[in-house]
Parts: sequence; C-alpha cells; structure tokens
Amino acid sequence: MKFTCEKKKLHSALQLVSTVVPAKSPREILQNVLIDAREGCVQLAGTDLEVGIRFVVEDVNVEEEGTILTEAAQLTRILHEAISEDITFESTEGDGPALEFNVSYEESRYELKASDPEEYPDVPPFEGEHVEMEGALLNRMIEHTAFAAARESIRFAINGVLFAVNEGTAQMVGTDGHRLAWMKKKVEIDTKESFNGILPLKALDVLQRLLADTQEQVKLKLDENFILAKCGNGVVVSKLVEGSYPNYEEIIPRENDKIAVIDTAKLTSAVRQAAVLTGEESLAVRTSFEGSTMTMTSRIPQRGGATIKRQVDYEGEPVKIGFKPGYLLDLLKVTDAETIRIELKDKDRPALFKTSDDYYYVVMPVSIEE
Repeated sequence: MKFTCEKKKLHSALQLVSTVVPAKSPREILQNVLIDAREGCVQLAGTDLEVGIRFVVEDVNVEEEGTILTEAAQLTRILHEAISEDITFESTEGDGPALEFNVSYEESRYELKASDPEEYPDVPPFEGEHVEMEGALLNRMIEHTAFAAARESIRFAINGVLFAVNEGTAQMVGTDGHRLAWMKKKVEIDTKESFNGILPLKALDVLQRLLADTQEQVKLKLDENFILAKCGNGVVVSKLVEGSYPNYEEIIPRENDKIAVIDTAKLTSAVRQAAVLTGEESLAVRTSFEGSTMTMTSRIPQRGGATIKRQVDYEGEPVKIGFKPGYLLDLLKVTDAETIRIELKDKDRPALFKTSDDYYYVVMPVSIEE
C-alpha cells in the first residue's frame, strides 16, 4: 500500500476515529486504527467493541491499494507534529500481512509497527432501509437531553438516552432519576421505517463530533442490537443499552398551578450568583416566588449566605422550593430560548421547566428548611 494525502484532512479524520479507540485495552489490537486505501480514497476505522466509527477521506493519491493496521495514538502524534502539507504513507509487504508502516514527509521518516488487519473486529458498513433526518436537528436533540442521563447507575437502562422515531416524530429522553429532559420534533421521513432504542452516552458523544456544524442529512438504521448513523463521509456504529426505559410521559407533572416566566439571562445570572455560596454542607438554592419577584437564597453554615432577587411574571399563590443549582445550570447552558416557563405545585413536587412546546425539563426538588 502507498498513498499521499493532505495532512490536515487525514489528521482531522484520525482524531475523530480515535475518540472510540481505547488508550489501553486487554486486547491490544483495539488500540489500533484500520487504514484502507483504494480508488482515490482512504477509509479509517476504529472500535472499542461497543462503539465503532468509519470515516472516508477523499481526493487521496493512491499509488498502491491495500489495508494496514497500526497504533492510533502514535500515528495521531506523528500527524500532529508534521510540518508538511502532504504526507506519504507506505507499507512493506511480504508473503503475509504487512509488517511495517512508513510515514514520511520532507526530511522526516517514521517506521511504525503494523498488525494483521484480518484480526481486527469488523465495523459494519451502512446499508439497507433507514430513517433520514437533519443532522443539525439530531445534534440539537442530543445536546438538550444527554446531560440529564445517568452515569454508571445500577439501573442500566438510564445509562443512556432513549431515541425513538415513529410516525413523523423523533423523540429523545435522558434521565438519572432526579431530573428528566425530553425533546420531541416533527421530522419528514420518506420511509415507513421506525425504531426505538437506548443509545449509550459515548456513542452520542462521537455522533455529536460527526454532526458538528453539519448542514447535511443523517441516515439512521436500527439493526438488531445496534444503531448505525451515517452523515457525510462518516458512519458511527454502536451497541444499544439493554433494559426497559422508564415511562417518561408519566413523569411529566400535569397538575402544577403556579406559573413563572422569566428572562433566561436573568435566571442564569441569579442561579450562578446564588450557587457561589453552596457546597457539601448545603447543596440547595432556596427559591421563592411571590408577586412579581423571584428570590434565590443560599447559605453555607458559618461561612455566609446570599440573597438574589429577579423580576418575573408569576401567577399563583406564593411558593418556596429548593433546587440543586447544577441541575438548573445544565439546562441554561444549552438553551437558546429568550424566556423560560417554570411550572410548580409545591415544595415537594417536581418542577417543570419549558423552553418551547416540544421541550420539557423536569427537576426533583431538594428538601429545604422552612
């Protein structure tokens, strides 16, 4: 195999593929990246057996076609330090698989160890019936829900995000048992294909990298216990999280009779200011609504306290409720809505935050002293 490629394009593709390549693994072969050069393209592939990715780099000068397997981290460092715009890659070949992979540019040359590509786990290609939607929309749905998912919960099903597409509606839900984020969007689907699966957070992180700043469509396919997503020159493949997801529609509070509407920027500054005086001794920000005023207070015993006031549009009887500020800031970091609607019942019932008719964020309150 021998090809010459623009450094910038190959380095960018390798960085993306390397997000799934483990730095250390009992199976050393997984620390490698598969490089396949043919027909004017180079395809890179990596996997940790849970999540895999393929990415095609186009407009490559391929002199000799072939496939090689080499250490991903080492190759990434080489490309990062390379000072040439174009780099040449060449493998030595004998009767069996290639044993050496050479990287050269200007007056520099590297000789890397290579492994048998036949032993590398398969990263399946994208093919067959699929659902198609806007990549930017999918990226937005991930951004607004994945932060609420559990990390390493014994309830395995919530260690991921539920993704469902059916009858022209795409839905994504994340929860850790203390808060829940749910976004649903109407999508134009050309096929009758539909699916429902729980996506692991690592796969969503890789998918977001693939979808970053894209204006292209993303193709989605559920295949037994896997999901495949294709956008542009990249394909992400991931196992689904096993288990039954909670009935998220039943979690949405329906009887809240106290409504506050507040400017997002004002709420953000209030939460950030009140959070300064919270800590392990006192995790909650006490929030009260009365008349046209929202008051947030926080206190760390023997260290001090804070009182922050903001004007709001409020309907209902006065109410006091406690929140973990981090839960509120997670929402405020991702929303681009100008105002936020907060629906409440009492200090012991979950609060509902709405930024639009298709996005719900439910937060369980924290116990506060009267």
